[in-house]
This record gives sequence, C-alpha cells and structure tokens, in this order.
Amino acid sequence: MRADLEWFRTFKAIFDTGTMSDAAKELNISQPGVSLHLSSLENYIGHPLFERNTRKMIPNERARMLYRQICYSLTKLEEVENSVRKRSGKERMTLCLGVYSGLFSQLIAPHIADLDFNLIVQFGDNDKLSELLESGSVDIIITSTETPIHNISYQVLGTSEFIVAAGKETDISQFQQLDIENKGQVRKWLQSQLWYSNEKNIWARFWKLNFKKESDFAPNYVMPDKNTILRCLEKGVGLALMPHSVCRDSIERGDIICLWKGYVEMKNTLYIGHRKNSILSDEIQQIKEIMTTEFEKCHNESCQPLR
Repeated sequence: MRADLEWFRTFKAIFDTGTMSDAAKELNISQPGVSLHLSSLENYIGHPLFERNTRKMIPNERARMLYRQICYSLTKLEEVENSVRKRSGKERMTLCLGVYSGLFSQLIAPHIADLDFNLIVQFGDNDKLSELLESGSVDIIITSTETPIHNISYQVLGTSEFIVAAGKETDISQFQQLDIENKGQVRKWLQSQLWYSNEKNIWARFWKLNFKKESDFAPNYVMPDKNTILRCLEKGVGLALMPHSVCRDSIERGDIICLWKGYVEMKNTLYIGHRKNSILSDEIQQIKEIMTTEFEKCHNESCQPLR
C-alpha cells in the first residue's frame, strides 16, 4: 500500500492546530475526513501518533519526529498550491459516505462524474455504518436502522420489498405443483434447495415472519454482498432472499426468477442518516437528492411472483 499525500497534510494540520475540528476548518474538509486520513496514516506507519483527550490531540515522540521530517516539504508544497489556487478558482470539498455496496452501484455510481465535490466511500453493514457515522468517520450513511445518536439526523429514504429469487437454471417444477397453503410442504421444499445469503438478520426475520419459527438450517453460500449473489443466481442454481429493486433488471431479462414473496410480504425501511450542522450541508443535500430520486425510480414497481 502506498501512502497518500493528503494523510501527511492532515497530520500536519492536526499537529499545528491541536484539534481535529480546527484541522478540518484549516483544510476545508469534514471532521470525518480528517479522522479517516489520520487513522489511515497511523495504520500505514503501524503506530499511533497522538494521545487523544477531550480537548486536545497531543503529539507523541513519533509524531514530533515525523513532523520535523515533512514540515518543510509540505510548507513549500502549500505555497505552490496557494499560488495555483488563486488562478484556478474554487476548491472542491470532500464528502465521506457510508453505504451498502449494492445501493452504491444502483443509486450513486451513475452520478459520480457529475458531482462537484470529492467523494470517499466506505461499504459495510448496518452496525459498521452506524459506528462510522457516530465516530465521525463518515458524514452521511444509508441504513435500515435508526440509531439514536447525538447530533445525527435521520430521514426516510424509502421502502424495499424482498422476494425469494431463483437462479434461472433452478428446477422449480416441484414448487409450482405444491399446495402453497401447506406451509409444511413449502418449508420442506425451501430447505432442500441451495441458498445464498449475506445478511443473517434478514434471513432469520423472513423465516420467522412466514413460518413462525426459527430457521433450522443455514445458507450454503455466504457472499459479501447482494450484487455478488445476483451474479451467482444469473449463472446457476439456487435461491436467495433479495430486494426486488436489486434484481429487477435481471428478472425482466429472464436471467433470474421472481419465485415467491412469502405468506407475509417482507419490506425494509431505509434511512438516510447524516451529521447536523455540517460544513458540508450543501454537499449532503446534493447527494440526498440524488439518492432519493434514484431510489424512487428503482422502487416504483413490484414483480409478480410465480406463486
């Protein structure tokens, strides 16, 4: 892994100002961006550089040594940049976003080239994304859980409908012949199939909601994200519990099958969470508008299951 020049610039700003918030103001980036740069540099070096207390960032001996080594070079570089900036106009802000990988590909990736600010993206599940927002490592997240955190605001993004999706090569003839009202038969057939999953909580919730009991079997293939599951289903055999929006295009192409919605349709409410009173309020509003518009496009239709 190569070091990023911005890590050292951020380190110098923290050293000079004594706090993460003052460093963010000096660099004209968000505090989560400062925190991310510092943690990346410390991971790269292999040692912490500051002692953190409630009021100040206190540099240790390694930090003081590093500062002496880089200070002159960075100062000269900043002089050159200031000269160039006067001729080139407005500086771009940097927004840190935490999101599920599938939603990023669906909602945000198509608009990256149109953004007038820099974007740092981190993927994760609900727990990780909430931790990143609470710690200040990101400015905004998409999550299915409203976690009460001081200075964090949540708005509903929308509702996602889940279906049982089948790979196009899956033999579903027996399922089509079942008495769908016979829950025992349906449960037995589902248990006999190969399953893909990436979220234990969603899996358990679906099973409990439809069969009033805990699942007594585990998925055969545990994947890192839903897009990977989708690619697997398109190429082979198996079932997966998927948001309809993620697999809508594949269903329309005939690459996978919308098999079943369950006895009780399962829906997931997604929220946008972001820091209040951020210096990036304009950038946060812009990315919120993009996500909301794209989400409505992707979730305005439902599929007709085979059963």
